[in-house]
Amino acid sequence: MPRSWTGQEVAEVVAAHPEWLGAPLSAGEPHRVGRGESYEAWLPAPAGPLVRFARRPIGELPADPAEEVAGMRLAPQGVGPRPIGADVLWVDDEQYPVVAQEFVPGRVLAPIEWTGALRRVLAAQLATLHTVTYPRPGSVRGVSQALDPEPGRLDFAAEVDGIIDHWAPRLPGAPGEAWAALCGPMQRYAAEVAPEIAALQEFSLIHGDPVLTNIVVDGNRPVLIDWEWTQIGDPARDLGFIGGAVHAGDWYAALTDEEITDLLRAYVSAGGRGEVVALRRRRDAWLAAEGLAVLAYLWWVDADPAQAITPANRSAAADLQRTVAAYLAAW
Repeated sequence: MPRSWTGQEVAEVVAAHPEWLGAPLSAGEPHRVGRGESYEAWLPAPAGPLVRFARRPIGELPADPAEEVAGMRLAPQGVGPRPIGADVLWVDDEQYPVVAQEFVPGRVLAPIEWTGALRRVLAAQLATLHTVTYPRPGSVRGVSQALDPEPGRLDFAAEVDGIIDHWAPRLPGAPGEAWAALCGPMQRYAAEVAPEIAALQEFSLIHGDPVLTNIVVDGNRPVLIDWEWTQIGDPARDLGFIGGAVHAGDWYAALTDEEITDLLRAYVSAGGRGEVVALRRRRDAWLAAEGLAVLAYLWWVDADPAQAITPANRSAAADLQRTVAAYLAAW
């Protein structure tokens, strides 16, 4: 089961790293401001920093925390928080990463609160992020530090196959049958879209998972948080995760064709590379594949008595099943 941290444990870790604070720690108990599948976020002082404690041992995390730190460090100022420091805690012979980063004020907005004007500001933020470019895709450190200089390409069909290979054995019974009914259409769709994605010759630093719950808004300024899935890849992926025809819960907004076009035009006007029609095809593809993966994850959690799925997430799974199926049927 994922680990939960106490305020006392957080205070002890922060006290061992006074360099994270930049000033003496004010009196008061640290308080938790967020909890996800992989991390808990804590504020040890009102002005920050934000300290994120892994809830699982490092070997069980879905992504390398060193990649997250590298991505935040490479991102242009103002797009996301700046990394401050990191540590690894030993608990019961297991290693748990801890990452300290700049605290970003603001709040996560519900999908209905995202106006066209705010989406256009987000598009400009993404265009700024995507100015960090490389000639090949891959991990942030592997590409930016030339650890793996071989030329590469993105294989979207293989990405979809990887999702299916990972989740199909983990979804028995009725959920598995319902999910399998989506996999064939998704693979056929991926085969059609893959050549366009494979043809890309320039790649960007991307956030990798800019769903609405990973964006904090202060006034009219959206800032990307939770860089767990940052990578060097297709910038259209970042443009897709705000939502569209595939939508669910608080993560992906239901957007009309006109709203998506407006978002992409704002992105290109702000200096984002690409042409609106091509960006639209690719961003829709990444969103559909992500919807399939998240649906599998939610059904897997729902089928495990040891895990508790919330009513909101069960409703989001129903939204994903319906909208992914409708999107593929309309393709």
